[in-house]
Amino acid sequence: MFGAELEYAAKDWLVLKEAEGKRPDTIRAYGEHLHIFLKWLAGRELTPFAFVTFFRDYRQDHAVKSCQTIYTTMRTFLKGIGQLDLAGQMKKPEGDVPPKKVYTEGQLRALFLLLRADLSPTILRNHAIVCLLRYCGVRASEVCRLRLDDLIGHEDLVKIRGGKSRYAKRDIPLISPTPQVLAVYLTRGRPKLLRGYSDYLFLTEDGTPLTRNTLRLALNRLGKKVGFPISAHRCRHTWATAHVRVKTNPKVIGYMAGWLPKSLYEMMEVYGHPDLQDMRDAQREAFGG
Repeated sequence: MFGAELEYAAKDWLVLKEAEGKRPDTIRAYGEHLHIFLKWLAGRELTPFAFVTFFRDYRQDHAVKSCQTIYTTMRTFLKGIGQLDLAGQMKKPEGDVPPKKVYTEGQLRALFLLLRADLSPTILRNHAIVCLLRYCGVRASEVCRLRLDDLIGHEDLVKIRGGKSRYAKRDIPLISPTPQVLAVYLTRGRPKLLRGYSDYLFLTEDGTPLTRNTLRLALNRLGKKVGFPISAHRCRHTWATAHVRVKTNPKVIGYMAGWLPKSLYEMMEVYGHPDLQDMRDAQREAFGG
């Protein structure tokens, strides 16, 4: 099958998945993964060799986890349209997953200085989003799903309605400067982005709800301006590491992060990033001096 045929098949397949009752977030994720692959294919014929070549090229600039996610989506799609043989015998991409880096205090200062210097509607929106990523550790998909009534102003909480599991449903306290930045976005930024009616918290310039892909592109542009990559997941790692460093109760971290209780300590190992100063502090606390 050629790229154009696959694009038509992908549209029909996504409609079918929606009719089957798949979550809107799942449908959006499927669509984003298919778009990445089909954009690379660019009208050429899909063969087992092309399938392998895509992942060889994609792996050069992306994490193993991203490759695995697109691989799973593509195989599910091809199986759904009866063309799984086009994937050949390739197995799921494997490899060591390097630990995620966290942002330094200097990088965070530079990022927030940049955001505070621009009062355009989209930057006010981005400022509010980065505050939620930095100070609440929320996932990109959770940011895009937020509705206006998810902000509980009188208690300074943000309500996460759910995602990967039932434990993803939670309330996270907001700390300064997040409530203030959100208030500025709601009064000065969002009204200029609104087209008609929408109860979604974060909107695009067209007034449509923000998607994960739109958010990723917005953060990419922000990263180019500030001089280092900006990603929602790296913000989440930075948030978790900050809590580990001040010895927050792991159960509290797990609740706010939306982790499964049975995977709490595994996730703490993944998300905690002790540096040399952390180890020195631990030595002093354990042995004095």
